[in-house]
Amino acid sequence: MKYSGLYFVSNPSTNIDASLSTVSTLIQGIETSFQNATRQQTAWSLSYRAFRDTIPPGHQPPAGADGKPKPYSHSYQHLLHLSSLSPNRTYVFAQPLAQQETITSIPLRQQDAHASILRYQCSALWTPRHILAVREGTSYDGGLCTIQIGELRATREGPQSGAVSSPGVVVCISTPMGAEDADDSMNSGYDTTENGTAMDVDEEEVDVEYAQTVVRDCWSKIKQGRDLGRSEVRELMMAPVSTNKRGQEQEAMVRMWCDALRMRG
Repeated sequence: MKYSGLYFVSNPSTNIDASLSTVSTLIQGIETSFQNATRQQTAWSLSYRAFRDTIPPGHQPPAGADGKPKPYSHSYQHLLHLSSLSPNRTYVFAQPLAQQETITSIPLRQQDAHASILRYQCSALWTPRHILAVREGTSYDGGLCTIQIGELRATREGPQSGAVSSPGVVVCISTPMGAEDADDSMNSGYDTTENGTAMDVDEEEVDVEYAQTVVRDCWSKIKQGRDLGRSEVRELMMAPVSTNKRGQEQEAMVRMWCDALRMRG
């Protein structure tokens, strides 16, 4: 499996040209620091929509310790399509308040219809937040790391639908973690015992720490000596997952991307 870390480089001006300049600067960093890296021919793409639950009519916020009303705690629903994760699927990530999160997927062709249902038929329950996209993302294969980079485009629906801005640039760095999946019929040499399970857990923790170190070292080399101006960099690491459970890697990737793209409130 692969472990990933995500870096969001903010664009204070929200000007598209500024984000394109940041992408160019970081690509120079990639090509200088990893001279043997191969630029992949196929571009990657992303589309993201965020919805937040509406505050119920008549809601009376409880007072905090300082006597001031507490802010309302919202639930969220995310729609994420990431071509490198699944070219034909959109992931729906529901984050209900005080309940277990759920992730499911729908065919990509149903994405707009699902968003329309939330926006128009469920408008009393859900409020659209923002729409983000990466259209022509660039990828590099550097051996130990795979690097994806692209500028985010933000669009609006409704009366201001013509406005397009760029809140920043995303850089996703992935590296292999753990042993390759073995054939189910093969015995790894360890029996499934309590001690063996504990050993596997310890090894996975070490694998995660090592993978995080590789990702951070890669990012450090990319940005070394590069002027990012007034941009702020936010780091998000994929939550640890069990290398023995298929599907957890995809869910962890979805959570990481949605947490990064949700941005504010």
